Amino acid sequence: MEYVVSIMRYIAPAAALFILFTCIVSLFRNRPRVHQLARLVDQNNGSVEEITHWETSIGKVKSNDIVLPLPSVSRFHAVIAKRRRDWVVFDTSARTVGVLVNGERIEGRAVIENGDIITIGSIDLKFECDEALSPKSKKQLRAQTANTQSPTVAYGVLVDINTKRPVYIKKQDVLIGRGADCDIKINSDTVSAHHARIHSTSKGWAVSDLDSHNGTKLNGRYINQPQLIFDEDMLTFGDKVFIFYDK
Repeated sequence: MEYVVSIMRYIAPAAALFILFTCIVSLFRNRPRVHQLARLVDQNNGSVEEITHWETSIGKVKSNDIVLPLPSVSRFHAVIAKRRRDWVVFDTSARTVGVLVNGERIEGRAVIENGDIITIGSIDLKFECDEALSPKSKKQLRAQTANTQSPTVAYGVLVDINTKRPVYIKKQDVLIGRGADCDIKINSDTVSAHHARIHSTSKGWAVSDLDSHNGTKLNGRYINQPQLIFDEDMLTFGDKVFIFYDK
């Protein structure tokens, strides 16, 4: 019995250390990644503020997500938030100076898109987000696509928001990725060989991620199961952003 007790004196601490080590490894392995959704670039000094939440408050006091300690900035001056498909800036300043977008003062709120200049107090901030496109810009892009010659059979079209190049969906089940066997091939290191698929269902079109390395996003949100997609939805594969237009 004494022999067993002696052995346990050594085994118990070792087992405890092993369990602790396993818990620590699991904690770090499974901790959530912080994804940059957008960013604000100060046009005066080039400094960058990352937006990592769906709602980001901006103001002079430290309780804001982004702090701008200047006399021209209100305590709680503005909020930038994602609302369904759009990014929106809200004026919460309760001051005469308000919030300006591209030099024009907003009335309460305004939809913003990639490249817009948001003026808060005396600071001009450039909003950068490839996935931010206003409804007006989406309609303009649709009109440009309509002027291009499309295949005889096309169920829908994906338009690259950077190149404006249309990619037509010619089948009811389309494989998307970097691989040579893909129906829609995307040449980018951020895109997996077999990244995603767009397929027809009884309820309409859907997108599925194929366990890709960098994930698939629908309107800026990562998906982990098939999701229905609709006209003017935004799809992101790796770092490539497309707008889906249903023919």
